[in-house]
Amino acid sequence: MVNVQEGFEIMKKKFKPEVAKGFKKKVVVQYNIEGTDGGTWQVIFDNGTMEIVEGEKEKAVLNFTYDAVESFMGIQNGEIDGIQGYTTGKLRIGGPIALAQKIGEIFGAV
Repeated sequence: MVNVQEGFEIMKKKFKPEVAKGFKKKVVVQYNIEGTDGGTWQVIFDNGTMEIVEGEKEKAVLNFTYDAVESFMGIQNGEIDGIQGYTTGKLRIGGPIALAQKIGEIFGAV
């Protein structure tokens, strides 16, 4: 069974605070994961820190929507490239693409 929490644990391990410090203000990114065992989480970047919360705590400036838990996990563990996920519809992005790319840098994807 695939567990969403494992995906967020991977994100914590890959997190590069020195890159996140480049944000001039707080950035809220929402992760919407569809399907069984999915849900909504937010990752909040503020002054080089990262907080992961379940549900909607604040207004997000960027939304990542995954078609299934397996797609979310595949992208987090590197089995699916983020661009491949986007072009195949496994990942939909709502918001500035440049910001989505910066989020990739924060987790070492670029």
